This record gives sequence, C-alpha cells and structure tokens, in this order.
Amino acid sequence: MRIGLVLLLTVAGVLYLYNPKPRAFEEYVRNRAAEHLQQELGSSAVGRAFADAGADLAAVLARKAARRDNYYLWSIYTVDPDGDDGEKDYWRFLGIGGQFFLIERPAR
Repeated sequence: MRIGLVLLLTVAGVLYLYNPKPRAFEEYVRNRAAEHLQQELGSSAVGRAFADAGADLAAVLARKAARRDNYYLWSIYTVDPDGDDGEKDYWRFLGIGGQFFLIERPAR
C-alpha cells in the first residue's frame, strides 16, 4: 500500500514538473509547421525560407489565439484562430509529460 502511494505521488510530481508551459507550446507549433511546410515546399533555399517564415507566423498565431486550460498534471491548449464563435473550427492539444498530442481538429 505504501509503495503504491509513493509511486503514485512520484508520477504525479513528475507530471507536474513536466506540464508544458505556453512557451513550449509555441515551440511545438513552430516545429510542426516548419516540418509540414518544408515537406510541402521542398528543401531548396526558397522553400526553407518560406517554411521558416510560415513557422514563425504559426508560432505567433499560437501565442495570440491559444487558450491554455491548466490541470496542473497536464494542460489542454485550444487554438481558435477566429475566436470563440461557437463553431467547432479549432484545434485542441493535450500537453502532458513535456509532449503534445493533437486530440481534436476542426470539423470541416
């Protein structure tokens, strides 16, 4: 019983420490956008330049349009570019253990 409690508290402590902050989410969006854009635009100098610019733009959008719901052991990040208008046109990410996972994408 005691070992189980210690293990549970240890796991909770690690999740608390590695709950991703908003800056980590921006970096995640920047990296994902850069990967996707480089794949679409190619690895030429022009393609890399556009991919980097697009990734920076996506990170700015993530900073301005993302809402973080912090549950201390994990966070839910919702990115709704056109604001909360009642439509399901947003992306939702789970941030846990220093990682991000896409859990919902726009309905369209």
